[in-house]
Amino acid sequence: MATKKTLGELLAEEDDSGLLDVKPRASMAVSEDARIVQAFEEINSFHDRMGFAPGQGPKERKIGVSERALQSRLKAYLDNAELAQSLRPHDRHGMLAAAAPAEPASLDELLDLDDDLLVDPNESIFEMRIAKAPAAKPDMVSERVPCPDFEKFKPLFDQAAAELASGKRKSMKFANEQEIEAGGFFILNGVTVYVAEVRDPHIRNGKRNARLRLIFENGTEGQNLLRSLATELYKDPNGRRLSDPYAGPLFGPSDTEIVSVAAPKDRVTGCIYVVRSLSPLPDIARLDGQLFKIGFTTGTLEDRIRGAADDPTFLMAPARPVRSFEAINLNANKFENILHRLFAEVRLDIEIMDRFGKPFRPREWFLLPLPIIEQAIPMILDGSIVRHRYDHRACAIVPVSK
Repeated sequence: MATKKTLGELLAEEDDSGLLDVKPRASMAVSEDARIVQAFEEINSFHDRMGFAPGQGPKERKIGVSERALQSRLKAYLDNAELAQSLRPHDRHGMLAAAAPAEPASLDELLDLDDDLLVDPNESIFEMRIAKAPAAKPDMVSERVPCPDFEKFKPLFDQAAAELASGKRKSMKFANEQEIEAGGFFILNGVTVYVAEVRDPHIRNGKRNARLRLIFENGTEGQNLLRSLATELYKDPNGRRLSDPYAGPLFGPSDTEIVSVAAPKDRVTGCIYVVRSLSPLPDIARLDGQLFKIGFTTGTLEDRIRGAADDPTFLMAPARPVRSFEAINLNANKFENILHRLFAEVRLDIEIMDRFGKPFRPREWFLLPLPIIEQAIPMILDGSIVRHRYDHRACAIVPVSK
């Protein structure tokens, strides 16, 4: 019967398989000396690239943060004779043989010295990697500038002030942005504002908007969006709108009481214009000679039609002037109301897309013979139109039946 071997006997036997041949595990830790040599090698690599030690080179050269850290490290080695002696075998550029730097002679030299706080391990915090992009700016920012033709508008401000004092106009709290129309007066931050022109009307996010030319009573002007003006009027606790001084349909308190628009020449408020479209669209081009836009502007006709190709009120096409009439003391809103009421049955019913891809229905294009327009506008200007109507079947302006 075989006897069991003891542990000593088993260990004493020869290990043919090599299971007991255990080698000690190599240490993964880097010795302190090796770490110092590795750190000094970074200084050598800098010299290899630049041709000089960290902190040296041309005086006008700007020293970066990482270079300052290497310069500070080299200085520490130079200040420690024992450490410098141990590293000399690795100093292939002779940097450790240099004398210790002289003491700073001025405040600027003192500030240029390196601080151990800039040395590893946190030197990377000084490297800019991610910077916030600058805030986007709008394409156009309206600023008030001197109004070059303010003398043209000054009489309007004087008249509005006189009408307010006499009670013809009333100052009412601003409450609705739909009240902003050409020819309107508002009070913003204590300054009276006149809406001289309404350009590029469009609908965005379901809201009406347009570019306005605003004239301020202090002799300046601005190119503001309609909704921007409305926002400022809402924010101003004293934001006001001046009411229309005319109580009637256009010029008078009733259809039978006509107020003449005769006034001094300095009361000119703009012009009524007639233009035809140069649109290449077949449905519009075939109406040439019968289709006209009748509108009102407080500026010049040339300015009004300059951007017609991008304006949905001009059918997104250039326009050619046909007639213009000087307007005196004319209220733009009431003019549009009576014009649309007079020619409502012959107004062009069309929907087009504006430059933002939004549907728009222009309201100032009418299918009329030019002689009818030439007959109607003087009657609008002298007020007699309130006793007439347009008979589209007879193609004539006829008296209103009593």
